[in-house]
Amino acid sequence: MSQINLDHEAELDTLASERVQVNFGELYDPTTNEACGMDNPNAGKYCPFHEDQIAILEANHRFICACAGTGGGKTVVGAYWTVFQIQKAIQKHGKCHGMIIAPTYKVLSRATTPTFIDACQHTEFEGNFKNHTGYFESKSKYILPNNWGVIWCQGADNPGGLEGGQFDFVWFDEGGQGKKATYEAITGRTGAKQGPVLVTTTPYGLGALYNEWYKHYLAGNDDYFFRIWDSVKNPAYPQEEFERARSRLSPEKFQERYRGQFMRLEGLVYQTFHKTRISMSTEQILDMISSREGKLYGGMDFGWNDPFAANIGFLDFETDVLTIFWERYKSQTPIEEHADALPKTIAGKSITWAADSARPDLIRKLKKGGHNIKKAKKHYKGTSVSAIINGILMMGSRIHSNRLRVVENMCPALCAESEVYRYPEKDEEVIGDKPIDMDNHCMDDVRYMITEIDWKKSA
Repeated sequence: MSQINLDHEAELDTLASERVQVNFGELYDPTTNEACGMDNPNAGKYCPFHEDQIAILEANHRFICACAGTGGGKTVVGAYWTVFQIQKAIQKHGKCHGMIIAPTYKVLSRATTPTFIDACQHTEFEGNFKNHTGYFESKSKYILPNNWGVIWCQGADNPGGLEGGQFDFVWFDEGGQGKKATYEAITGRTGAKQGPVLVTTTPYGLGALYNEWYKHYLAGNDDYFFRIWDSVKNPAYPQEEFERARSRLSPEKFQERYRGQFMRLEGLVYQTFHKTRISMSTEQILDMISSREGKLYGGMDFGWNDPFAANIGFLDFETDVLTIFWERYKSQTPIEEHADALPKTIAGKSITWAADSARPDLIRKLKKGGHNIKKAKKHYKGTSVSAIINGILMMGSRIHSNRLRVVENMCPALCAESEVYRYPEKDEEVIGDKPIDMDNHCMDDVRYMITEIDWKKSA
């Protein structure tokens, strides 16, 4: 196979598409602007990137994000960015160890890896894709030729499965749906080499991407680079479809889906949760607990692949205000390690925990470890009313009456989940009136806590 230099200044031609009668990614002869085969010594891949895509390819920041409307060409630029990173790593080290991830293995298999494989085709990096099936379905690999290395391809369904090893780079496709734990994992896995991380996505509320990256970018942190563009920046995207979406969708949904803008999601379970956020220092928190009449409560949601989540709050007896100020959020960790990390008292006051009743075995272990813990209530006062529905009502009541405060600098996972915890949309499967069962680990543990506090008051 002839080698193709993937220097985008020379080979990824940016001529107007009407001048070249070939499709994106196909081989062509730039001297004639006509399609050709690999036997042509002038062969190059025709990739007419628009200015926003070029900005992503040229970015030299540690954390890079292509945030675009649907169909705007973000996945394509991610695939070619990955090819460039492979080339850089081989030129520097003679080897490449990279990673490609998506929120789920289905997303990865449907769009991300096929686009990457197409980008490698007819280049010196064209290798073999090994698709693992069965029990190990969530991890595949792309083996580079010439013993140059491996690009691991994984779903981020289980953020804990991303831990271990160091990579030259990571590409996270549709990263707007990523969890806080996923961002922590990929940052850690590129830390030793200070490798770049690229996220390509359409925004998805004010979740982990917004909180973990975009806020740093807005604050002027040079480690972060964002490029945001409309769907129609891709010349192939129909203008009439863009306008049809504008007329059909709410302004917020259109801005998010077709213009790549961060917007608060519609259908959030707690639409005004952001108004509960405050900032407090450790000294202020300890002073509040020690100087006010009140009690400490905790909520706990068990998990292994999904994170174990726990939050602690202080209930002020005089004002009936609950201030949540402590958080633990960690995957694939034994209960014994959690037990050691969970406080039993703070400022001389003991903590009463309410925990997920689905794991009585773990509750017993925590009790043996000296924690004051009980099962969270499952139904409302002997009826069939779900504790989920009733707990949401109780938590909503506290939010709307200004009786809930969340110390955001101490509880980042809780704040991130509040921005994506939502009810199903019309085109999604709906079971009763419960929220979607995801992005809800802190949401559940706080609901257990508030239910424990307000159970008797709701009689």
